[in-house]
Amino acid sequence: ERNDQDRESALSANEWYHTTETDQPMIVNVLVASCLIAIQLLSIFDQFGINGVIPLIQTHYSVNDAQTATIQTSSSIAHTATLVLLWLFGDTFKRRWLFLSSTAIWISFSLLSIVLGSGSFMIFVALRSLAAAASEVFGVLVPVMLADLFQERALGEALMCVSFGNTVTIMVAMVVSSWIVTSGLPWQSALIGVPLLTIVPLFCLIFANKTLGDAEQSAHQRSVRKTFSGAFGIFSIKSYMLLTAAAALAAFKHKANNFWFQSMYLIVWTNMPYLFYGLPFTVIQSINTIVTVIGMALAMPTLLWFAQSWRHGTGPFSGRKEFMRAYPIVVSVGFSVNAGLFVASLFLLDVNYIACLVVSFFIGLGNSTDTSLAQQMMLMVVSSNSRAAAVALSRLISAIVSIPSAQVVGMIADAIRGDSTLPYDQFRAYRLGIVSTSSASIVAAICYVILVFYFPGDSKRAEMEDTISERTPLIEKTRHEPIIDS
Repeated sequence: ERNDQDRESALSANEWYHTTETDQPMIVNVLVASCLIAIQLLSIFDQFGINGVIPLIQTHYSVNDAQTATIQTSSSIAHTATLVLLWLFGDTFKRRWLFLSSTAIWISFSLLSIVLGSGSFMIFVALRSLAAAASEVFGVLVPVMLADLFQERALGEALMCVSFGNTVTIMVAMVVSSWIVTSGLPWQSALIGVPLLTIVPLFCLIFANKTLGDAEQSAHQRSVRKTFSGAFGIFSIKSYMLLTAAAALAAFKHKANNFWFQSMYLIVWTNMPYLFYGLPFTVIQSINTIVTVIGMALAMPTLLWFAQSWRHGTGPFSGRKEFMRAYPIVVSVGFSVNAGLFVASLFLLDVNYIACLVVSFFIGLGNSTDTSLAQQMMLMVVSSNSRAAAVALSRLISAIVSIPSAQVVGMIADAIRGDSTLPYDQFRAYRLGIVSTSSASIVAAICYVILVFYFPGDSKRAEMEDTISERTPLIEKTRHEPIIDS
């Protein structure tokens, strides 16, 4: 037993120097992954940075609110169309060339929208839409290519960095864009710097083309016909459908909350300033965000380590067998607790700000389980040849399901408030409308519970498909070699 444990420890230590997917040292793969993540975070900064300078754009082009909204509408249409194409045909092309070309296209059209579109609003919108379509391509490919570079523990840590980086980037983008609006700088300054910075990691990836190529060998490109059939074949994977349904329901809840929560919070701050100790609203919002992010930063690595140790039978579970159901159990418990804490924070909002702040910290803890492990489980239950289609379809379904979320909450709030114009009645209507979205969280939690029973079989089936796919080219090559008589 001691010899077996020593052998497992040696293999675990060796995993940190060499990944299981490529022959490159781990440090090389980490640098490549850092460039992939950096490009995605810069595109997210650009996407949310433009929202903060909308007033300056309206002044520059002399457009009204309805015309300004075409920026978001056209980008949403471009995102949706791109996701459909990636779902159907994304796995036909070599991922590294698709990633590099889409990044170059995004940089080009982002810069052209500022240079050529400064004199025409429609040209600006059209070029921004093309850039948005290109950003959706490499946004889908980043987790897929990380799965090509890493496996198991290393993949979970890489996806954790992506999730946490997305949250921090959105915060920074809002702060920077607000500063640009109040400092008197031109609106172009919020958009021109990000594409230029992206050139640096793009050139690094071009020079690291061999590493990307070695990683991609595990996912062999297929014909258009096989890719098309594989895109519909993922519907038969029960674990994937449960994960996609949970992600779509979570997106429905988050989009509705993001749209209405600030308005509800502002009503309480305006009418009950004593609850917030006289602090400005911007300060209150900053404190809330910082507390939630601190909770996520503390919980993400801790819960990921706990889930991975339970999964592999190491750490506090040393000596036990591998437990494939560890990931869905951790996510289902964390997601359920987080949904209950969110409802509690809504009812504490007009009672005690400090208590609400404490709950917000634990909400950050609960959020970390879903963001750390859900996408990794999705990549584990789908074969490497269909991962791009799986990620694209999941994003597409989430985007479609979340479209009416804000409208649903608004309709519920209007029905509850009736003809009353009192601030408390408006706050109560918003709160009950947002609480109603928790039913989506309950259904999502049920999906994660059901996932516990299907995840082990689906992940082993995907692993077996990858093994067969890797051996097929060697078999075909051997079949066509001449037999030499000894």
